[in-house]
Parts: sequence; C-alpha cells; structure tokens
Amino acid sequence: MIEAKSKFLIKFSLKNNLKELRNILGITGCVSALAIALSYAGIFQALELSVLDRWFRLRPSEPKDQRIVVVTISESDLNHLRQWPISDEVLSKVITNISQQKPRVIGLDIYRDLPVKPGTPKLDEVFGSTPNLIGVEKAIDDIVKPSPILEEKGQVALADLVLDSDNTVRRGLLSIQVDNDQVKLGLATRLALMYLAAEDIALQTVGNTVRRSLGKALFVPFSGNDGGYIRADSGGFQVLLNFRGTETSFQQISVVDVLNGKIPEDLMRDRLVLIGSTAQSLNDLFATPYSGDLNRSKYLPGVYVHANLASQILGAALDGRTLIKVINEPLEWLWVVAWTGVASAISFLVLSSDAFDKHNLSLAKLTVICVIVPGVTLLSSGYLLFLSGWWLPVITPLFSLVCSTVAASNYHQQAQKKLAFIDGLTQIPNRRFFDQFLAQHWSESKRKKQSLSIILCDVDHFKKYNDTYGHQAGDVCLQQVAKSISQNVRSQDLAARYGGEEFVVVLPNATPEIAMMIAQRICNHLRGLQIPHSSSQASEYVSLSCGVASTNNNLVSSPEYLIANADHALYLAKEQGRDRFILAD
Repeated sequence: MIEAKSKFLIKFSLKNNLKELRNILGITGCVSALAIALSYAGIFQALELSVLDRWFRLRPSEPKDQRIVVVTISESDLNHLRQWPISDEVLSKVITNISQQKPRVIGLDIYRDLPVKPGTPKLDEVFGSTPNLIGVEKAIDDIVKPSPILEEKGQVALADLVLDSDNTVRRGLLSIQVDNDQVKLGLATRLALMYLAAEDIALQTVGNTVRRSLGKALFVPFSGNDGGYIRADSGGFQVLLNFRGTETSFQQISVVDVLNGKIPEDLMRDRLVLIGSTAQSLNDLFATPYSGDLNRSKYLPGVYVHANLASQILGAALDGRTLIKVINEPLEWLWVVAWTGVASAISFLVLSSDAFDKHNLSLAKLTVICVIVPGVTLLSSGYLLFLSGWWLPVITPLFSLVCSTVAASNYHQQAQKKLAFIDGLTQIPNRRFFDQFLAQHWSESKRKKQSLSIILCDVDHFKKYNDTYGHQAGDVCLQQVAKSISQNVRSQDLAARYGGEEFVVVLPNATPEIAMMIAQRICNHLRGLQIPHSSSQASEYVSLSCGVASTNNNLVSSPEYLIANADHALYLAKEQGRDRFILAD
C-alpha cells in the first residue's frame, strides 16, 4: 500500500514538473520571439547605443598613448594668430618645426585645397619635401579636394567620420573603395600603417575573407546588425571604435608653442603626430560616447577622434589591446532566449514556492524581486563582457526578462483562479463556479427574455461501483463521466461537478426541446463508452440519471427554483428505473 502511494506521488510530481517545464518553455519561446522581432524592427537600437555609451563612461581610464602627439589649434591660438585658416607661411613653419623632431608620421587634419597667402610657395616646398606628411580630403557627401601637391605624391587620406543616426561617432572608417576600384584609406589608418611599417608590420589578408590581420590584431569589418545596431550603413571597411578616451588621453601641445619652437625635447621623436583644430568657433566637434546626453560642451574635436582610431589600431597591432567584438545574430538570439528562460524559471520557482503562500507576499513585490535580481545580473554581465572587449545587447534581453516575469506572474494568477474554480479530480468547473455562472446567465436570460435550462446528472449506483471496484477506480470513473458530459454540450454551455457523483449542465438560451436533446446525447455517449458496472441494477455499464428543467415555464421565479425543478425531475428518473432523463413538468 505504501509503495503504491509512493509511486503515485512520484508520478504526480513528475507530471507537475513536466507541466511547469512546458509552461516555462512556452513563455520563453513566445516572449523571446516578441523581443527579437521588436529588436529587429529597430525599437531598441537607441537604448542599446545609449547603454554602450554608458559602458565607455563607466570604464576605468586608460593611460595616455605615448605614441601619439596632438598639435592643437585652440581658441587662444586663433586669438594669437588672428587668422583662420592659418596662413601657408605659418603652417609651413609649424610642419618644419615638427619635422625637426623626426616623428615617424605627420597627419594634417586641416583641409588645404586652396592657398592661404602669404607663404604659399614655401608651403608647397614643405609639402614636396616631407615624405611622412599626410594631408586630408573629404570623399563622402560634400567633397573637399586635397592639396594638389600631396595628391600628386600620393600622400592623402580621408578625413571622413561615420555618424550614427543621433550624430554620434561610435565607428571608425578604415577605408573605402571608390568607383574605379581604388581603395582610399582613412587618416588614422594611413598614419597607423606608416607608423607600423617601421616595425615591419604590414596589413595582411586572412584567406579569402574580408578580415585583415595587422600584427597582434585581427580586424573584422562592421556589419549592419552588429551589437545593438539594426541595418546600419556598413559601407567601406568600418570597425567599432574602442575609444581610449578624450583629450586627456593623448599628449598635446599648442600650435603657437610649436610655431615658437617651445617643443619639449624628443616629444615627437618616433611619434605619430596629428595637427588639427580644437577651437569651439571652428565647429569641428563631434558627439561621442563621452558626450553624455549629447552635451555640446563635451563634444570631441575631430582630430581627437582620428587620434582615438589611430591609437586603437596601434594598440591592437603592437600590444594586443582588445578590439570591440560582437557575436553573430543566431548567438544574439540565443543570448536573449537564455535570459528569458532564466527569468521565467526564477519566476515560476518563486511563485510556486511555499514561501510565497506562507508569508503572503504580494504578487507585485515578488514581480519586482524577480525582475531586479536577474536584471542587475544581466546588466553587470553586459558591463563585465564589455570590459573584456565584447559588446552584447542588454536592452533586448532586459525587455524579454521583464515580459517573461510579467507573463509568468499572470499565468500564476490564472492558475490560482483555476484552482479556485476547477474541480481537482475531474478538471471541470466546480460548484462555486457553477453558482456564479448560473446567477450571471439567469440575469441575462431575464433581460433578453431567453430560455435558460439546466441538466442535473447523477451516476447510477455509484456507491456500489466504489464498493465493487475500489475508490481509485471510482475516481477514474468520475473523470470519464465528466469528460463525456463536457464533450457533448454546446460551446456556450457549462458542465460542472455539482458534488460527489452529481454533475450539472447549464444551457443558456436553450428551450426544453434543446435541453432534452443534449441530455439524450450525454446519456447515449456515456452508455456507448461501455464502462463496466456489474453491481448496477440499472445497466451492465456505467449510466446516468438526468433531471432537466427550464425557465420556459413562467412559474420558475429564481435560480434556486430552477435547480429544485431539475432535482425533482432527477428524483423521478431514479424512481422510474434510472439510466434515463426526465423533463420537469
């Protein structure tokens, strides 16, 4: 007996666990699909990019890049020079003074397509005699030509920057391919490759792929759906910018100090030198992750954006400094599904635990608990992965995490309601639900002047069935009877357990004729199942006695009176030999 009971409990526990697992998987699948669909529609892109910006601002500061020196043209420099653009004479002297320190490469982030007198012949001479000087042009959108002399010598690179839809720089342009299949390098790329050439490090193609190796680094081109991006422009060879920082991350000196020869000894020797404007009035400023809520006072001058990209290339190639890596889309989907599943499992575990009932904790509080703990864990994981060089979406899984928790909570509420209104043995509505259903439809039938009928059913000689076959077999019998009744009523009808071996059917908008037809169908179907009942005096199989009553008779003045009529008809059915149905007169 004890062994049989243990087996039954184990089977019941496994059944419940499998049901809960199905619920978890169902919620996980539906919520994940919704989150991924919304993500692919671009709903979360702005938030994902905002989180990426926050990661950069939270990340510990890195030391200055000693390989790069930025020559700045600030507002005070303009006031001193009293001219913009600075004259060819001044620029030629600046480049000459820099060259005397023997830098590896000089990048001039100033457009010089037109002469600025005086001193144009002198500048032309400097351009022609400085082989490690690289000028700039703008080749995308509003085109700006380079210096003719530098263009003739092939000492030109692109000054173009990649802006996101919110006009923030988060990607670097390494190169583009123009109409004649010519490849043009970005300024930072050209300067970094020239710098690395002195270290015998050159760019290499990896097999037949678009990836490129450079020293210790492997550069993979940006794809439009990388990280939190959705269908972003991925033209040219772009990479995610792993910023070193702002102006304070690089050695710098003012153009006036360079002009006056006030350059610290060996400041620029073997360095990569960039010359560019930092003056607010010149408006060569760009929003970056460090700009916060697009705070213009924290915008970064373009020359420092180029410095960051050059530093990224040099650091990756020489030091193995990490590049920002992403995972492919299927793995991103799996990342979302995993967090959704975790949230669903935690929610079901907490909501179904004894603590929930014992301490009477509100569902709202438990929902907050279920969201906060995995949510903080998700965000912390995203940040730690970012510190390791990986950028994974966090807003999409956070959305699915919240939704799965809410869905699990709603399911739990529905399950609790079901427990309150569903009979545990037969899994059909119980007496409590029947009372509410009958009261509701009684009012409707009176308002709409429609008939309302009920069928009261009793299993014939059920006590003898239990005595003959045992109580467990009796339970199975009641389950079969309940299923048979439920299958043979209309969609708008209610079949419920009335008590013990009695069942009741409520038939809204049903005349006595319809009620009789349904009662006959129920009796015939159960009889057709041929469930043996050897001790029954009514039939050799399990059978029903049914009493039918309807409000078609104006004397029926209340739900209680309707039930009493059905009960009286049931009594008559039993008196006349059972296994039959009788309509109340």
